[in-house]
Amino acid sequence: MGINRIIGKKGVSAGEVILVILLMSIIAIILLPRFSDIVQNAKYDSCRTNVANVNALVQLYYIKEGTWPKTDLSDIATNVNYFPEGLPGCPVTSSASYYIYPTGHRVTGHLYGVTPHP
Repeated sequence: MGINRIIGKKGVSAGEVILVILLMSIIAIILLPRFSDIVQNAKYDSCRTNVANVNALVQLYYIKEGTWPKTDLSDIATNVNYFPEGLPGCPVTSSASYYIYPTGHRVTGHLYGVTPHP
């Protein structure tokens, strides 16, 4: 008698499978936008870190060389003493390059489109 009860209870019903798929879809709909926001915010943070690092090296360049680098950073970008692996690029906008405002000698953004991102 015990064997017949076990044999008759194999597998799961179609309703159970549909319920599990429905619950997983709802969870994915809730969580996916949050993960994309986290990735985008990390890229913005990385860009701001790059700007801070480039600013520090621009100041160091001025102290050592006695002059400010070019506004497009072409002279400091090729100098391996400052950027051994090359000038970092913006992780948000891959085709953008950082530049210096000539009046304040600070890297505040990059040249791409109308306005730099935050």
